Amino acid sequence: MSNRLATRFTLGALCLACIFVAAFAFQRFWGDSKGMPASQEGLKNGLNSPKEVFFNPKEQGLYYFKKVYSGGELPLFSEYKNQLPKPIFDRNPDYIRFYYKAWQLGFERYRRPEPGSPFVSNYIDEAFNGNMFLWGSSVSTMWGNYAHQIFPGIQSLDNFYATQLRNGEIVREISEKTGKLGVEGWSEPGTAGNLNHPMLAWAELESYRITANKTRLSEVYMPLLKYRESFISIYHEPSGLYLTDKSAMDDSPRNEELLCGIDVASEVVAFDHWLAQIATIIGKPNEAKKLSARAESYATYINHKLWDEDTGFYYDWAKSDERMTMRTVAAFWTMLGKIPGEQQLASLIAHLNDTASFKTLHRVPTHPVNEKGFGGNYWDGGVWSPINAMVVRGLELNGKNSLAYDIAMNHLYATAEVFKDTGMIWENYHPLVLRKGVKARPDYVGWSGIAPIKYLIEYAIGIRINAPQNEISWHVNEMGRHGIEQLRFGASDGLWNKVSLIASERTSSDDTLKLSVQCEHPFTLNVLYKSRKHTYEILCDATQVIEI
Repeated sequence: MSNRLATRFTLGALCLACIFVAAFAFQRFWGDSKGMPASQEGLKNGLNSPKEVFFNPKEQGLYYFKKVYSGGELPLFSEYKNQLPKPIFDRNPDYIRFYYKAWQLGFERYRRPEPGSPFVSNYIDEAFNGNMFLWGSSVSTMWGNYAHQIFPGIQSLDNFYATQLRNGEIVREISEKTGKLGVEGWSEPGTAGNLNHPMLAWAELESYRITANKTRLSEVYMPLLKYRESFISIYHEPSGLYLTDKSAMDDSPRNEELLCGIDVASEVVAFDHWLAQIATIIGKPNEAKKLSARAESYATYINHKLWDEDTGFYYDWAKSDERMTMRTVAAFWTMLGKIPGEQQLASLIAHLNDTASFKTLHRVPTHPVNEKGFGGNYWDGGVWSPINAMVVRGLELNGKNSLAYDIAMNHLYATAEVFKDTGMIWENYHPLVLRKGVKARPDYVGWSGIAPIKYLIEYAIGIRINAPQNEISWHVNEMGRHGIEQLRFGASDGLWNKVSLIASERTSSDDTLKLSVQCEHPFTLNVLYKSRKHTYEILCDATQVIEI
């Protein structure tokens, strides 16, 4: 063989090898001809699962500025209890005991990273196991915001940004001790078991509402944007939906037939809306416009694909390549993405208010009572704080504030009654009787801090902070003496305000409403009372008394 012929043969062989390797890599990452990622196909068939992934600083945390730990000493509840917001609710003192129990557990769950951990910030532990969970941490920050100056719970999320993979993926759970990403056979990177409940952006916006910290939104925007794009790895091209492996509803009856969840599809829409809000706040209007357009386009597709007109409900997509017929609470994630039209929303609310279905003694069950598979325990019908947080916020986003208030207050009352009987705060609750769930961990704060802290302040007392606008809205619904002292919120100039707002007892709805207000810095107070809005500029030079 001549040298020239040998050279051609060698180059030809190398080219064929390159084509083969490229084709294999393309199939491995993007999936088979049906659009299913190969890693998910293997997981579904019980074949080769992805290898274990441990922290690698050259491949992780590339989009977030914080690279090394900074956190400081952990605060003690006994030392800081008197610095917390002090709620007043004379009609039900159990709410106050419930509130402080939640904070006690919250302080106990506030952790410093272990030696050798890749974590960069102190964090709220969800009280589940030795892993840190993305959606549990995200929800926990929503009550933790009310003690931001004592322990900035939002910084828990720094540990997810710091371990984010190069392709943008943020894992569902991380070992608190070793930094191992995911759980083998359950939630490895690159699988549908890992990519679910993308709630980080929602948590960041909730924090911004209390802190007015625009700088943080600028810092987390790129990690969040990259995270959103990583969902391409579970996109299922034939259905146009996203592969779903339980979506953290571990033993839901839907899982046997489930291929693509209505919840994950809806969360992708909601995530784009949240990203658009952040982009607008940090001065990226063109990006915000594109994100909003993408959200609206996919919402239209969901309405076409997953809405059933006959039953007035959204359904998951089945492995048999058809719309499922089993109703679950997952359908209400659509409200968080503002996906339903007017008639669709009315139908969803009818389901929520159906006493044979989702309107149980303790609302809202994850599985309706009159649906096959209901058991009332864990994810076959249990009541969970993060699910109620989703339903309540989704209703508010769609203008259904009265029903949102009713469900929030129902959850606060029911969980407080169980606390009164057991002295504990539980992971989940039974929907048909006022008791803990059959499979429920005790002292679960964690996400179950939502009811005793967030719902007490925002619904029972009725106070909502809008720190970026330097205003508080007070929805007065209570007849007894109620209010809050030493409530703190940030301001755009970097200052922190501390306010006290107290409403006097009324014996009749015809009585004059008397409010007393104290503060350290001027702010706007909106009082919503008897379907009217009254606005006051609070100057803070003395206790201001308002009569309506």
